Amino acid sequence: MELKFLIILLTSFILCFLLAPLFIGFLYKFNIRRISKADLDNNLPERAMKFGTPIMGGALITFTVFVISVLFFRNWDLLIPFSFILVVGSIFGAVDEFINTIGRKGFSFAVREKVDAVVSKNVLLWKIYKLALIPWDLFKEVFRIMGSTQRGLKTHEKFLMQVVPALAGVLWLYFKSNLHVFWFPFIGDVNIGVLYIPFIIFLCLWFANAFGVTDGMDGLSAGLHSVSFLALGILSLIFGRYELALFCASVVGAELAFLYFNIYPARVEMSDVGTLPLGILFVLTASYLKREFALLFIGGIFIAEIGSSFIQQWSAKLRGGKRVFLLAPIHHHFEKLGWHETKVTMRFWLVNSILSVVGLIIALL
Repeated sequence: MELKFLIILLTSFILCFLLAPLFIGFLYKFNIRRISKADLDNNLPERAMKFGTPIMGGALITFTVFVISVLFFRNWDLLIPFSFILVVGSIFGAVDEFINTIGRKGFSFAVREKVDAVVSKNVLLWKIYKLALIPWDLFKEVFRIMGSTQRGLKTHEKFLMQVVPALAGVLWLYFKSNLHVFWFPFIGDVNIGVLYIPFIIFLCLWFANAFGVTDGMDGLSAGLHSVSFLALGILSLIFGRYELALFCASVVGAELAFLYFNIYPARVEMSDVGTLPLGILFVLTASYLKREFALLFIGGIFIAEIGSSFIQQWSAKLRGGKRVFLLAPIHHHFEKLGWHETKVTMRFWLVNSILSVVGLIIALL
């Protein structure tokens, strides 16, 4: 099985590597490129050189993993939910990036205009439509109070797009695989019953956003993903969960091929097309192994990244604008200190490798 693991990894690498030049050319041709992030570019002027870099490169990874999964996997209890998350998560991530690029005004106005034009022709239908929008408007208001002012999708919209694939995967996991226990080192399995569902959904959303936040430097996210999924793949081999191990191998192979084109200076960026589904699948893989606790270490860098963003945001709100970091997420803090981008990236890779080894040791206790 170790040989098959390596063969899948190599096959995934070759497929993604061969597709990459064609896909990057496609992105250039249709001008699917990064827009300037004014706040970030003002704080780090040297990042202006990244303006115009193609985005949505994560589609290379998710497409490769999907193809490898369909061709080689035979465990339908694993293939169906993972494939669904890969496809739906990638589509939602692409929608987010698309709206980030064109701005939400044109998109939301066009959609709302078409809907209003249809329902306004009938008085009863119009009243039903307005009534049906009340819960949605309340939902939006909650997230508006929490803070939802970005250029692209609002927070409540992103939340829905993330929760759909996460919920589908977790429900399948819960009912098909009968997983409702949480593992702790030295203690063992603790049955938390139906609470397992919201808990794992929370983890899925946390890491989906953490993967997205980490995708802020050339080579950073792809390198970190490769190490973390490799750790889960090794753990899967040790536990005899071979289909899961092969899935991890396909992710690692595709990530390494993508990394070749994403290393500084990047020819393509991953974007939410890749980070959204991969973040969810990262958690579900650990859940299948019943080693969610190990994510504290194997996913430690991602936790630190999104944690630093939360700390920065709430520190500014609660302390009258005072901030903990020079810039958040934390990789930009080190960049602001004067570290070169490649120095930050490689040191984060190193720390993640050590944390993953610690996570493997803890998972085997």
